[in-house]
Amino acid sequence: GILLTGMAILYRQNLSKHGNEPLPVLITKNLKGTAQPYPSLDSVINQRNTWEPVLPDWQGKNLPNLKFIHPDGKIGQLSDYENKQIIIVIGAIWYPPFRMQLKEFQPFSSDRKNNNPILLGLTAESPDSIAEFMSNNTASLDLFSVDFLPEPYSLPDGFPCVFFMDSQKRLKLAAIGLVPLSHAEQILNLSLAQPESEP
Repeated sequence: GILLTGMAILYRQNLSKHGNEPLPVLITKNLKGTAQPYPSLDSVINQRNTWEPVLPDWQGKNLPNLKFIHPDGKIGQLSDYENKQIIIVIGAIWYPPFRMQLKEFQPFSSDRKNNNPILLGLTAESPDSIAEFMSNNTASLDLFSVDFLPEPYSLPDGFPCVFFMDSQKRLKLAAIGLVPLSHAEQILNLSLAQPESEP
């Protein structure tokens, strides 16, 4: 509880440098983002207001498989989604920015025509708590319970935390904070920079 309260305060402080408006107004304004195309991940990162990139050492690396529990008790895992880009949002359902991030990304969740990207909301809360939350929310969210988060999923020190993976399960970008839909779309559209060959 103390840790999450600290995160909320830190998050508020990070946003407060952008003005003295109430937090919801500030978040909504900053989430508008911009639709202009960016040539690279770095140029998307340079436009951020409400999020910070994290885990640069993991960028381009394969992420480990992750198991999660559906609200109905079934076990799922990342390896179920072959050749799909995946967005993972980690947080707690009682934490408003986590719910806001899932809502912001809902177009990914509800666009099932090509089923790509896959949006997964992960929380440490029980499947029963998630089922109850989802029954009170009309939004079609893919929310799952996790017992254990291996590294690097456990490394960022803030919520919500977002992981963008390419179709080969390599990390494109990890971020803490609220990522606008327009930035997420750009990140998904950009390819990972090819690693420079060894001399």
